[in-house]
Amino acid sequence: MATDHEQLWKTLNARQQLYLKTIFDEDQGREAARRAAAAAGNWDSAPASEWRTIDAYHEPAVPDLMGRTELQLRWRSAGHHDQGTGSTIKVLVKHDLITTDGRGTPFGRMHQVAMTKHGRALMRWVTKPRASRTRVPLKERAAQVLGQLYDASSSRTGYLDWTRSPTIDKELIPRALARSRGSYAGFEITEEGIAHLAEHHAAYAAAYPKLNLPDPSGGAGWPAEADRLLDGLRTECWSLAHAAETAGEKAQKERTRADAEFREEFHRQTGKLALAMYREVFELKGAHAKALADTYDGYREQMQTVLAERLPQYTAATLAAVTALVEGTDPVAAIRTQTAAAVTELPTYTPTGLAAVDVEGERLYAECQPKRPRRAATNRKGKAKAAAGLHTEAVPTPARGTALEQPWALAVHLHHALRDGYLYRLLNAPPEQEQPRRRRPAGLLEAPALRLLVALVGSENPRRAHHARSEVERYGQASEAELSAIPRGLFPHDVKQATRSTKAPEVLVDRDLAQYTNLARFDGYGYYGDNWPLLHVTQAGRDHLADHREAYTEFHPDVRLPAQSAPGSAVVD
Repeated sequence: MATDHEQLWKTLNARQQLYLKTIFDEDQGREAARRAAAAAGNWDSAPASEWRTIDAYHEPAVPDLMGRTELQLRWRSAGHHDQGTGSTIKVLVKHDLITTDGRGTPFGRMHQVAMTKHGRALMRWVTKPRASRTRVPLKERAAQVLGQLYDASSSRTGYLDWTRSPTIDKELIPRALARSRGSYAGFEITEEGIAHLAEHHAAYAAAYPKLNLPDPSGGAGWPAEADRLLDGLRTECWSLAHAAETAGEKAQKERTRADAEFREEFHRQTGKLALAMYREVFELKGAHAKALADTYDGYREQMQTVLAERLPQYTAATLAAVTALVEGTDPVAAIRTQTAAAVTELPTYTPTGLAAVDVEGERLYAECQPKRPRRAATNRKGKAKAAAGLHTEAVPTPARGTALEQPWALAVHLHHALRDGYLYRLLNAPPEQEQPRRRRPAGLLEAPALRLLVALVGSENPRRAHHARSEVERYGQASEAELSAIPRGLFPHDVKQATRSTKAPEVLVDRDLAQYTNLARFDGYGYYGDNWPLLHVTQAGRDHLADHREAYTEFHPDVRLPAQSAPGSAVVD
């Protein structure tokens, strides 16, 4: 599929790629906003077909009445908003990357677009690295907390001062990778946890490249000095650009004050002496405003000069760091080399082999290359329409529309991949061919059904209270023989706690791995009505778990299996 995506992406020209990327960004922005609103309790039941539909452009073009859509603003800022918009969208529709729709307005028709599944799959291939297929014992959050515990072990206190952590309680402590220091006293890593992190560090780096886990074995890894140097360059460029913008605004404001004229008609009722005072004060304020404007302009020119020197160094430093990672050399030395003197020409872009970095990186690098100046286009009214540069929200305002815009966009893109060793872990992950995987045997349960089966087996532990019998004794009328025949199992509310899947109980019952017993016949008072279901494991379920224990350990490492016991007997933890 990756090859198909690569061929399809190459068939699109730069304009079509830009259009598809902006539509995808808007689509993902809406999706993220809905998730954030739902997490805050503001749930919206509108179907996806509604909120994924995006206004593209209005026909006829009446910006004074209808304004411009978000997509039009992005296309316009990139110099690609003209009469060719409709034909560009038709090409994307032809490749099944987007769909089109429309709605009527008082002034015409608003054309709308929406990403297809095929289009989102293509853009995820473009913007995200290929998911690792490395199998690791811990989930991402558990691995992250284990790294935090290891970092805390070398701190002043020597432990993580959390009052509670479900991840540590459910994932790390049962595996003896961490221990509690007592109620509300924090947690600390064990020797087994340190050995586990050292043994599986490379596997976790491949499976979770976004996690910068510490390496107890003392591996070199991504140097923190490289992050410090690149962050310093970015901060300096951003602060220079922001300060230059502020200086320009203040200079314009002060110059407007300096150019104002003294209006005597406002002081007609005053005497000559008072009028002379007001005139002299006004002239002093004007001279002061002119001095301030000149000062702001002077510093603005100096800051822009420094920015024109430092920003190419920032871009060259990110390019050199990427090259160093690909070639296996020291990235810190490469960064220092590029910042030692003024950059007259950017270093060559070295492909990383990762589509998420190279597709956008190569395009931005091509934009940085010197081109012949284009003549400004002219619209129907004869007004010049200059072609703007690449639109990037992170570009400082003074650099937008200048020769510094493309180098900044390239530097930000590469720095995002380099930061915190993300690209380093992707490039140094163990090859998948060195980690052979067995074909998954047929007949295995999915994780939700397996968790429920494990919970049902665990409910048979004789050391635990017989909850079903206790409920019958409390609310029902049954003889001792009937009470002893009641199986151990889980009521519906217990099943929901064991698995969130509504289909897991049906899967176990259909495969005869579990069955229901209705305890309503023991309820002499009709407290539970006609249905009082109890789900419990069958002998076939116990045998299934015992026969496929090794397979479940390999293919579902995140599900903790009960202690092994002989088939046909109750499992004891």
